[in-house]
Amino acid sequence: MAIRAIFFDFDDTIGHREAYAYDCYRRIIKEQAPHLTDPFEFEAVVQDCMLWDEKGNIDKTHVKNMLKETYGIELPYEDLNAYWDQILWEHCVPYSDSEKTLEILSKRYKLGLITNGPSVGQRNKLRNSGLSRFFDPEQIVVSGDYPFRKPDPRLFYPACEKLDVLPQESVYVGDIYGRDVLGAHRAGMTPVWIWNWGERKCGTDILIIHKISDLLDYY
Repeated sequence: MAIRAIFFDFDDTIGHREAYAYDCYRRIIKEQAPHLTDPFEFEAVVQDCMLWDEKGNIDKTHVKNMLKETYGIELPYEDLNAYWDQILWEHCVPYSDSEKTLEILSKRYKLGLITNGPSVGQRNKLRNSGLSRFFDPEQIVVSGDYPFRKPDPRLFYPACEKLDVLPQESVYVGDIYGRDVLGAHRAGMTPVWIWNWGERKCGTDILIIHKISDLLDYY
């Protein structure tokens, strides 16, 4: 069956999460630890935050607890997750090749977005990234608007319905295997795994790309 639509995850797929998470942690540490005047000490704290963050796949309470345990830095936020969602979008930037890639693909396929996260925050990130023009806001699917999250295939079906395509006519591109690849597979889509950090072993026969523009070699 011919491919008619390509759906994307946002963070670490077309949005450069490593860059905006880094800037967000710098902001938080600068606000809450003004005593860190040595740039090397300051950077050590930020880099540890990035490690504890695990690419966003962990409750931010863990980062908060590790900051206190390791550096004695107590964050005043009752819920760091909520504060993070409130400010992260302000720092959002796309990957350098995202706009050009989406521009080319939009002439060949219908484009859609399926992402986990709070509805307002994810939509703000998309808008702030400058990539919103490639996606109809009424056709974007964000888990915050539903009672389930990826990898639940039920998040993928409404996205297909909104673009009037079958799952079998769709490709889904995402960076987290256990959410994006597995979810797309369960929904009957063709999964593409984007891994931006060098080689990654994989025991299933799927397409693995290392930057979003690599997609143009196949679609």
